[in-house]
Amino acid sequence: MKINFIDFFIFIGIVQGLLFSLAILFSKFFKSKTNLYLGIGVLIGVFINIQYCLLKYGWYESNPSYRILEDIEFVLLFPIFLYIYYLKFLNPKLRLTANYLFLAVPFILSVLINLYIGGHFYFDLYEIHNQQWIPNFYTIEYYLSIILNLVFLIIEFKMIFRNKKNDNLTISYDSKWIRIFYGLHALIVILWITLEVIDYHFYGDITFVLWLFLNLIFYWVGYIGIYKFRLARNRYEIRKIVSKEKKDANVKMSVSNENPYFKKMISFFEEDKLYIDSKLSRNDVAEKLGISVGYFSQIINTVSDKKFSDYLNFYRVEEVKKMMLNDEFKNYNLLAIGLEAGFNSKTAFYNGFKKETGYTPSEYKKRHQNNSSNLS
Repeated sequence: MKINFIDFFIFIGIVQGLLFSLAILFSKFFKSKTNLYLGIGVLIGVFINIQYCLLKYGWYESNPSYRILEDIEFVLLFPIFLYIYYLKFLNPKLRLTANYLFLAVPFILSVLINLYIGGHFYFDLYEIHNQQWIPNFYTIEYYLSIILNLVFLIIEFKMIFRNKKNDNLTISYDSKWIRIFYGLHALIVILWITLEVIDYHFYGDITFVLWLFLNLIFYWVGYIGIYKFRLARNRYEIRKIVSKEKKDANVKMSVSNENPYFKKMISFFEEDKLYIDSKLSRNDVAEKLGISVGYFSQIINTVSDKKFSDYLNFYRVEEVKKMMLNDEFKNYNLLAIGLEAGFNSKTAFYNGFKKETGYTPSEYKKRHQNNSSNLS
């Protein structure tokens, strides 16, 4: 059996996708109720890829009794698990009821009917006398798979891109990751439908493009996804530790100004740790203070030579320093610490930290470790 370069690349992607799905399904590091559905979704994608390879290289011809595996329409199951993954990602506290099992009804019916047909054609277990309905079944199954995938894409789009801020979110508010992942998912479905149309009208088999793209996603998920999951895991664990801290351990700033609104703003930062909200704006603070944004800006300009963003940066950097120099956080990623302190990106974290301290986070941590070792 001669395998060309493209198929070899696809084969490597299958192996990587399989390893990655097994890792997030069974590894203690990645295992979670949310990742479970992503792992199964990726595994189903791997099975679809395997079906393509077995069909292309004629494996079913030499093993006809296994042709029943070709008829299992995993494409009917693929969107279900990704949909549940999106649901759990956006709201990890969501409890899945038995009603969600109805989403798998098309796949279950497809499997049962295909097993019935296969019992006649592949195993000669019985005779199907009236076979006129079988082509119609395959046509319905084919179009249903396309419609089902498109319907779920539309529903997921509304969930992800029109999702309002949810106070119940835990580690799952990395909207950039989920939006990129959704975009790749949507591209797979659109590419699949496009290639099916081309194949129908021009009778040219270029479906390898779909499988190639699917494997590129396996590579991307394996490379970027693992990093994101590790970062999310770090943030979740950091948050649990921080939530147990006493309020008197919060960051403090010396304030001499007597303006009541200014003092209340400082209190919001120091007592309520408002700054850890990466989307916090002066409008939000002004609203909490019960004053207009213009008056709030006037207060900041009058009582201090610092801008509102400077105060945010100060408290976030101090929060990072406090965690960075605490042994409880020594094994966690510095970026995860920065994001939990309220910075909304890697660039904002590194630039803000250097502006406040003159050092990058890693330089600051290294200098402190050196100083501690010298003192000891």
